[in-house]
Amino acid sequence: MALLSGGGWMSADAGGNDDNKTRGGYKNQTLRPVTIKQLVEVSPPPANGPIFIDGCEIKNITFVGVVRSVLQQSINVIYSVEDGTGKIDVRVWAGGNDQGGDMGDDGQGGSNQMVDPNITVGKYVCVYGELRFFNGKRNVSSHKVRLVTDHNEIAYRGMEAIYVHLNATRGPPPALRQRAGAPAVSGMGGSSMYSSGGAMGGYGAMVSNDQGMSAIHASVLDVIKTSPPHPNGLEIAVIKQRLAGRYQSNQVSEAVEWLISEGHLYNTIDETHVLSTSMND
Repeated sequence: MALLSGGGWMSADAGGNDDNKTRGGYKNQTLRPVTIKQLVEVSPPPANGPIFIDGCEIKNITFVGVVRSVLQQSINVIYSVEDGTGKIDVRVWAGGNDQGGDMGDDGQGGSNQMVDPNITVGKYVCVYGELRFFNGKRNVSSHKVRLVTDHNEIAYRGMEAIYVHLNATRGPPPALRQRAGAPAVSGMGGSSMYSSGGAMGGYGAMVSNDQGMSAIHASVLDVIKTSPPHPNGLEIAVIKQRLAGRYQSNQVSEAVEWLISEGHLYNTIDETHVLSTSMND
């Protein structure tokens, strides 16, 4: 899988010289996959200060989400984009010269691009840009917004963001550390998102790690995996209907929340739709 092979943004510890640590250096120009929740939770930096996620300075970010609204203005277009974890405004600056740098109504320069008329409400898009703050409000100044044509990308991008977050906050996966001769992390139960094994080199519960699951957890996953595939996932109400003879509605809700927190499921278009993170789905 490409995200394990070590692109520029994956090498969190690569290069120890001071040039890589300076603002605007190569290390800080790399592309960081994120969720919108991570962007919403970022603390506003001091004037012209760097922005940090998971303790790492970031500049360029990317994420996938669904367009909830479109506001066409004279110098830019504002897309309200949601990814199931949160919602944020994405500004696309139009017109001007090829150098970027037009000043928008928030006083910030942005990269110019052709606005795609096919990007409308309800369409999934992949966003590339920078997180900006102005008058206490945050938005993404976009370098590029493109339509998602393969809905497998929605699941892939979500898992990519999870992997990078765990790699940044907890270090390499245990299985990779063991291969390198380093001791495994102790104190992690079999049901942990960080347990060893799994197709992503040790982030077991992100894939097919059923250890620590109860019968209802396994039943919820079975309903999802045996249902016809759909890019929006399966409605939680449908799961409750399928399991109505075995479990109460509140029990299914609690099981879904547990599976999401452990990395087995994730929300798609909203909090009522879920998909499995299993590589075998």
